[in-house]
Amino acid sequence: MSSFEIAVRSLLGTVFLVSSLSKARDRAAYRGFVRSLAHMRVGPPALDEPAAKAVLAAEFATWTLLAVPTGPAGRLGLLLATLLLAAFTFGIVRTLRRRSPVTCNCFGLSATPVGARHVVRNVLLAAAALGCLAAPATGGPAGTGHALVAALAGLATGLITTALDEIIALLRPLPDTRTPRAPARPPARPMTEPQES
Repeated sequence: MSSFEIAVRSLLGTVFLVSSLSKARDRAAYRGFVRSLAHMRVGPPALDEPAAKAVLAAEFATWTLLAVPTGPAGRLGLLLATLLLAAFTFGIVRTLRRRSPVTCNCFGLSATPVGARHVVRNVLLAAAALGCLAAPATGGPAGTGHALVAALAGLATGLITTALDEIIALLRPLPDTRTPRAPARPPARPMTEPQES
């Protein structure tokens, strides 16, 4: 396995691991994910719950397959990751075209609405997966040192990807919550006494 494939599998595996665990960590997180699918209106309402379960199962399967060191399992994981990312992108684009605010519960409960950056993120991740699938299987496997560096680079990039919304929120300037000061009142004019004639 090449260093590039190790890095990409580590990146995608981290993204789908965090995504699946954050949706399944408790009932509130799962219900939030089901609600976000319902708000996206990508299918009939009766299919929202089955679709959420199918997505969750596919995410668990994706990172499990990507973690298996053999070629066929990893390639199946890359293919599954590409299909999931394409489906997510389709749902986000449809939501953006309707101009309806829907929160991104990609990595658990969130108040961040879906936006263009989520489309860009998914397209880049899918491109990385497709790049791995299209790369010819030439050359020998990566050495232990190179494999470790590639895996750590993929892990770090995956963690940054999953926390991107929070990072952007931290970099935004805080709103000004200070109470506006009342304008200074002009000094009172001294009263003049009427002059005697």
